[in-house]
Amino acid sequence: MAQHSVDRRETVTRRAVLDAARRLIEQQGVAGLSMRKLAAELGVAVTSIYWHVGNREALLDELVQEMVHGLDTLPARGTTPMARVVSLAMELRRVLREHPHLIGLVNERGLTPAMFLPSQRTLVAEISAAGLRGTRAAEAVRALQYHVIGFILVERHTDRSPEQRPSAEELWLAEPAPDAALAGALATPVDADRLFAVSTEALVRSLLADQ
Repeated sequence: MAQHSVDRRETVTRRAVLDAARRLIEQQGVAGLSMRKLAAELGVAVTSIYWHVGNREALLDELVQEMVHGLDTLPARGTTPMARVVSLAMELRRVLREHPHLIGLVNERGLTPAMFLPSQRTLVAEISAAGLRGTRAAEAVRALQYHVIGFILVERHTDRSPEQRPSAEELWLAEPAPDAALAGALATPVDADRLFAVSTEALVRSLLADQ
């Protein structure tokens, strides 16, 4: 019996347990994570999960800490200050969109400032390299973070909202408009990726103006 238990522990690693837990949380929310579900996902005994990561709270604590430290390697890409700052905003949005439930868990535990500090430091480095200093640089960093986070919150709200009636298309096409092209464009579904890129580039261009 003891040998059987050891064999089960050896079929899964601590890293595999953490990765599977993260997947379950992102699919079903924090409430959807149980040690039994996690064990079933990995095909091992529940005791094996406890052996690797402790209880559920200890597991959540570790996932939170990984998320807190997960934004310290955001890459800045490009050969111009604008391109590099835009790339950081794009990457920050991507990471936050991929882990909404973990971000919420980090916030519940009062660790949001600690989570965002590494990305703030990276933005500070790029903003400073672009020539901004002092209050103006701080405002640029905060404007970009508010832009990214605000955009994600709108996306999340839209994704979780019930079907809207009347729809934007029905409202905009209900009567003739002075600018038919504008009305037609507003009646089409939002391309969130394109809108984020356009708005971010415009914001960064404005923030770095005259540098």
